[in-house]
Amino acid sequence: MAGLHMFSRRVRHILSARSTQVVLACVFILSALRYVIVHNYRREPPILTITLDSLVEPPDFNWTNVYNVQYAATPIHLCNALMLWSQIERIGSRAQRLMYYPSHWSPDEIDDSDPEKELTPIARLLTSAIEDYAVTLQPLDVLHENNPSRETWAGCFTKFLAFNLTEYSRVLVIDSAATLYQHIDDLFFLPASPIAMPYVYWGEPEGWQFSSHLMLITPTPTEFSKINDAVRAAGPEEYDVDILNTIYNKNQILRIPQRPFNLLSGEFRRRSHGEYLASSGSSKKKELWDPEEISNDVKYMHFSDWPIPEPWIKTSKEVLNKYMPRCAKSEWFGATDCRAREMWLQLYVDFQRRRKAICGKGFELLGEEEASKIMGEGHGKERLFHPDER
Repeated sequence: MAGLHMFSRRVRHILSARSTQVVLACVFILSALRYVIVHNYRREPPILTITLDSLVEPPDFNWTNVYNVQYAATPIHLCNALMLWSQIERIGSRAQRLMYYPSHWSPDEIDDSDPEKELTPIARLLTSAIEDYAVTLQPLDVLHENNPSRETWAGCFTKFLAFNLTEYSRVLVIDSAATLYQHIDDLFFLPASPIAMPYVYWGEPEGWQFSSHLMLITPTPTEFSKINDAVRAAGPEEYDVDILNTIYNKNQILRIPQRPFNLLSGEFRRRSHGEYLASSGSSKKKELWDPEEISNDVKYMHFSDWPIPEPWIKTSKEVLNKYMPRCAKSEWFGATDCRAREMWLQLYVDFQRRRKAICGKGFELLGEEEASKIMGEGHGKERLFHPDER
């Protein structure tokens, strides 16, 4: 008992010493600073303006005046678009279908080098879009910037031509470097807005950004005039999302939940998934990442995996081994959980298999140099997206 009394007195003496109090104060301050830095390194996601429960079809909804729209600025885009049309056909959509493409292409062009005088690969896919997938084709010139040195990036602005489709009430512009798992018709029930896009977590510490992979647009001459002027005045480092941020502030763009409408393939490579899990506005306090559950839930998945190239480009084993998702330790018995890696690899395998089956001859996998010649230098380098490798 006396020993315990002496120990207690010694502890009180140490704690009352000025040097001890200074050390404890420093520890407290450093801990508080660390907490602030960690919890403010990434901004919290904004409050969503819509919920999934609010996407209810109005009783008088007119399906003949809303369109799923894709653009095909290059043969690669054309093949990707046809792959997505095939999925829309299989899954089903009540919206109309429209694809615009460079006016110098023709669905009737014959391949003169072919002894059988068959259609060229491009003409064959254009014809397939009409006959197999009930797509309306609309030839439109690619929208180029004034700066000739930026012509290789013209394709990323082509999607903005949808703002000029003023004969339709709403158009959903879908980036074709993706896989569709469920229909996304319910996006047409969003409240009135010039534009709606997913708000996703990617990029540098500034955190959340808008994604133009899906854009629900209300086309009007006024809005297209704004877009056209902004594109022609675009600087050398401005991209499609920069243009939209120039024209609209964040309060004017309707926010679509990233989950389940815009899963990025790179999400499987991240270590932290809290931002994606919370993006649906779920009331759940805490939800664990389960790659199988996420895959069953997702409607639209976009390939975004830099420095892994796009799925139509051959990937070296060295790059694949370096950047594929890491296996995680399971909570049970320390076993290894490689489901995320296996599902991520399957995304690419499935895409390449469908590409071969749907697009056929003339659309084989490309090398990096070949893809750069077709799509321009810088293709696929999504400057805002970097999976969490920490």
